[in-house]
Amino acid sequence: MVDEVTASTAAGAVDPAQVLEFARALIAAPSENPGGTEDEAAVVAADILSGLGARVTVVRGDAGRPSVVATIGDGDGPCLAWNGHLDVVPAGSLDTWDHPPFEGVVEDGRLIGRGASDMKGPIGAALAAAAALQRAGIPIAGELTFHLAADEELAGIHGTKVLWEGGYLTQDAAIIGEPSELKVGLAERGGAWLTATAHGKAAHGSQPHRGVNAITSMSRFLLRLSEALPDIEHPLVGSPTVNTALITGGSAPNVVPDRCSVDIDRRTIPGETDSELVRRPFQELAERIRSEHPEVDINVVVREWTDAAESPADSAIATLARAAVAAETGAPAENVGFTGITDARFYINQAKIPAIILGPGSLTVAHTANEWAPVDELVAGARIYARIFAGFAGILPVWKPSSAT
Repeated sequence: MVDEVTASTAAGAVDPAQVLEFARALIAAPSENPGGTEDEAAVVAADILSGLGARVTVVRGDAGRPSVVATIGDGDGPCLAWNGHLDVVPAGSLDTWDHPPFEGVVEDGRLIGRGASDMKGPIGAALAAAAALQRAGIPIAGELTFHLAADEELAGIHGTKVLWEGGYLTQDAAIIGEPSELKVGLAERGGAWLTATAHGKAAHGSQPHRGVNAITSMSRFLLRLSEALPDIEHPLVGSPTVNTALITGGSAPNVVPDRCSVDIDRRTIPGETDSELVRRPFQELAERIRSEHPEVDINVVVREWTDAAESPADSAIATLARAAVAAETGAPAENVGFTGITDARFYINQAKIPAIILGPGSLTVAHTANEWAPVDELVAGARIYARIFAGFAGILPVWKPSSAT
């Protein structure tokens, strides 16, 4: 059994300068998605992990996008996965940044750059935690495997999903290092992307009464989207939400538009598992509007579906994580839900592995110009990971996937 002395030794061996070194090296390897690939970042990560003695494999799916799988330890004890994604959202207009987005500038206690929070900063913290165990001479009795995946920002289809399909998700527990402000995430929302299409009748723009304006019909629908949400709530992730995301319609300024399409982002909560039950209230809303305005003709389909996910609060990894957070922050760890969709779902839903979301940084600054993460929080995250890595290797029973819920 690993005691507090060993956990403290692991945390104390974290080198703050190394946390920044690793994070900055990753930020300096652009991996915008869409618009680029993760190859350069994968090389940086693989080189760091090879230097730590990990057994490194680069896994590519049909699209050729690289995910790094790297394992430390001999496999005789419990096996832990740490998942992070190598891709970042595009930097956008460079003139909106105070510093170049891929330099990883440190200023006023903040690491600034694309991926500082989401999530090259957390990856740097996790790699520095593994280095701390090596520095302190603390062996990994089981296995610590890093899954540094491609393509998470566009649903993980070419990243963690490829790892799942390739049989790499076999561990006893997992940490997904998304920025959670060092709170322990136990649940995340899912999503339904729906497309609503309004059909009208084209006419000359000077005689709109002869046509049916599909954009006007869609406007009536969009202003009442909240009516399609159920009155339910999850204790960690809250209630379902709906957002009008994309709209197209019309053909020319002088033509009454006969078609208008809208993409709708409907976020689901754990327990919502039937896409038809999510779609139906939107179609029923369209029918209610049609009863009031007979010219309205709108149909709704589900284009993409991602399940929500939830992991037990009393799992071994969640228990250990809360203890590690409390030891480093001096305050009880908070269980939270994650409003976004992460790769945790592949571990929880597909592989049936208990998983938590835990990382330094905040979603409130992710995807923004001048994205940043507090340096002291990145270091605290590395110390927390070091405690968990040392503890999981020595004190936890193996949690078999068949016992997960």
